Amino acid sequence: MSHPAGTEEARDLREAGRGFLWITGAKVWFLVTATVSSLAFPRLFGDPVLYGQYRVVSGVLNVVTMVIIGGTVQAVSRLTSEVGSGPGAVRRVGLRVATALFVPVGLAGLLGAGWLARVLLRDEALAGPIRAASGVVIAYAFYAVIVGVLNGRRFFARQAALDMTFSTLKTASMVAVVAWTGSVTGAFGAFAASAAAVLGLALWMGRVSEASGPGDRTPGVRDLLHYLVPLGGYALVLNLLLQADVIALKAFLGAVGEGPEGASAVAGVYGAARNVSLLPYQAVISLTFVVFPLVSRATSAGEVEAAGRTASGALRLASVLSFGAVAVLGAAPGPLLGLLFGPAFRAGAETLPWLLGGGALMAVTSVGNAVLASSGRPAAPLWSGLVSLVVLALGLGAGLPLSGIDPSRVAAGSVVAAALCGTLVTGSWVRRSFGDLPWLRTFWVAALGALGASLASLAVPSEWPIGATGIAVLVFLGILLGGRGVVPEDGRLLRQGFRRRPPAAPPGE
Repeated sequence: MSHPAGTEEARDLREAGRGFLWITGAKVWFLVTATVSSLAFPRLFGDPVLYGQYRVVSGVLNVVTMVIIGGTVQAVSRLTSEVGSGPGAVRRVGLRVATALFVPVGLAGLLGAGWLARVLLRDEALAGPIRAASGVVIAYAFYAVIVGVLNGRRFFARQAALDMTFSTLKTASMVAVVAWTGSVTGAFGAFAASAAAVLGLALWMGRVSEASGPGDRTPGVRDLLHYLVPLGGYALVLNLLLQADVIALKAFLGAVGEGPEGASAVAGVYGAARNVSLLPYQAVISLTFVVFPLVSRATSAGEVEAAGRTASGALRLASVLSFGAVAVLGAAPGPLLGLLFGPAFRAGAETLPWLLGGGALMAVTSVGNAVLASSGRPAAPLWSGLVSLVVLALGLGAGLPLSGIDPSRVAAGSVVAAALCGTLVTGSWVRRSFGDLPWLRTFWVAALGALGASLASLAVPSEWPIGATGIAVLVFLGILLGGRGVVPEDGRLLRQGFRRRPPAAPPGE
């Protein structure tokens, strides 16, 4: 006869497995629709000026919405998943906080669009697009609360369905409007309309009883802000980490006389490699949404050992997936970049393996930060991110002016150093919180496997990219298995996590 704890952990394992599949599917679909947009818009606008206006407003909007989504979803999820917390009460306080904090930001963009365009961005033509994009901010403020409640209740399928619906509707409507009108303002108007429509769907799918149960705890505004403020700050820092190296590289090359076109060309090649290097991060981002409510529920119930096992399993899977991606994508960097972006981008082959290593470290760190935040330490991810950002700034500031060193290599090295420092800080916090866990062995063995795979692929001529990739995969798997980074028991757990029939119906299904 199974023990209750064992049955509960089996249910959690299946929830994690099915949730990972759902959220990963949604993220893959998001990448597909984002790729369609990035390829279609330059052609549909047909004018570099119009496309440039779109990219500027889109960049500013991404920073704002990343803070809203990144902070609100996890903060609301944490309160919702706590034992004894009523989801209806969390939803109410979340909507009140969103109204007070983020709606004014949207209204500021709506009412002050002319001033923002004229004074800050030096282009009065951006006033219309900014005004239209403000609707996105307001819709996201409430949408993030609903998604946070769904995540905290472990309704991963509903969360994924909303995200996929949003990605599809947004892309289709924006492409249709731009193809019909060629208007930048119209594009962001379609974005805002899609956000409002999916918000309505989310309110219906995420409806919960407003009445509190006899044992429900009613959270307050202070409880939510305790998580929202540091997690929103971390989202902002993370956004800077993802963009600062490309911006600094272009600014430095422009300042030393490369000229606008030369600086843009180098930054473009480097930026393409940087985009590829983020694929390991994209491969494991789903884990952060899945592990968050599971660890939160366990720690709020005082089950530290169960939370540690969940955290260790997520970090081990993140290590294997992220460093496995390094082995595959870094085996033939030149042919890969040429295939994705064209022959001119093969020049980024020297920096791609380094950037991939930094991307893998960032991927594992992001899962560790989700574990820390969900265990009641929301400030830990912010400190880890700030340490990484300081190291990146120091590396770029001190390294780029050095003569005789390729600036792209300096930028890539700074990314790796920053990511490694962030991983060390997060790893030490996880160890302090849960003690020594098996994930550390898997992490180091997987990292060694990625390094061995990259070195082995160098022995294969560049004309044989498939052969190089095959050898890299074999070396990675050999080191991973030989070093006992994974063991036969892991296969059993994966089969249990992804099987169709659970021991009993889990709460989130």
